[in-house]
Amino acid sequence: MKIVKGVHNYDDHGQRLVLALGNFDGLHLAHRKIIEKTISKARESDFKSAVFLLDPHPIKLLCPHLNVLFLSSLEEKAAILESLLVDYLIIENFNAEFSLIPPYKFVKNYLVDRLKIAEIMVGYDYTFGRGGKGSPYNLIQWSKQFNYKVEIMPPVMKNNELISSSLIRELVARGEVEKASHYLGYYFQRKGKVVYGEGRGKKLGYPTANLKIAPDLLIPSTGVYLCFALCRGRRLFGLTNIGKKPTFSTGDQITVELHLFDFKENIYGEELTVKFLHKIREERTFANASYLIKQIEADVALAKTLLNQKYAFLLENRSP
Repeated sequence: MKIVKGVHNYDDHGQRLVLALGNFDGLHLAHRKIIEKTISKARESDFKSAVFLLDPHPIKLLCPHLNVLFLSSLEEKAAILESLLVDYLIIENFNAEFSLIPPYKFVKNYLVDRLKIAEIMVGYDYTFGRGGKGSPYNLIQWSKQFNYKVEIMPPVMKNNELISSSLIRELVARGEVEKASHYLGYYFQRKGKVVYGEGRGKKLGYPTANLKIAPDLLIPSTGVYLCFALCRGRRLFGLTNIGKKPTFSTGDQITVELHLFDFKENIYGEELTVKFLHKIREERTFANASYLIKQIEADVALAKTLLNQKYAFLLENRSP
């Protein structure tokens, strides 16, 4: 997959594009239907497939007071799109000037004149242009004038629920990572750099890796989670504690600490991808360290039982 930063840097080489438009936060199952249809349509017509993204996400500039946290970073979106075999990822910088472009001008100047689109794929609720006034039906309205096709993907349902990024964000924020994965189509994950903490876990007999997560990315609610981490080409299982460490601290800072089973290597400074499987319990305050150690022992025992009973297929192959 070729990444193009800004449509002005796109060189069509005489080819036309089937283009998917959207924010695609999380690239969940509904998004994938759009992407997969984009790829199949491109191959049918001997065109190239492409995805057009705005970065940063428009809501960060237009509604900063909402403090929206996201399911995926641009880097994570790119990795998924590459795995789906998209030909081009076109990333346009979203700034104040871009936000004022009227819908018609966006279609003509960006999609038609620069990208030479043959067909556009969008979700039923896609909006674009100044004030979000552009709709899929505007794309259809202008398609005859500019000689392109449009396909609008209908809502995608699962378990009688409409799959959307907002639904998945709500589930993750409540700690329902297992349910969220059903709508994502993969295990919810967070990537972070291992940084030095207080070293308290090691003293308790359960050393932890403290992960520094990008501040604009969503993390699950406080609690203890069964997870696995991708580390040095291996899949390593463990527990992730998300919380304020109330037994030892009265502060409000949320930390993400990962304890890997039977693992003693030094990984400070490395980046780990943690995939969340199941919430073990809520965060609790313990009277002292002894009670906490007993609870951790119980958490580890429960986690290993779950691994053997529910996630045995993950244990069979330890490669990522």
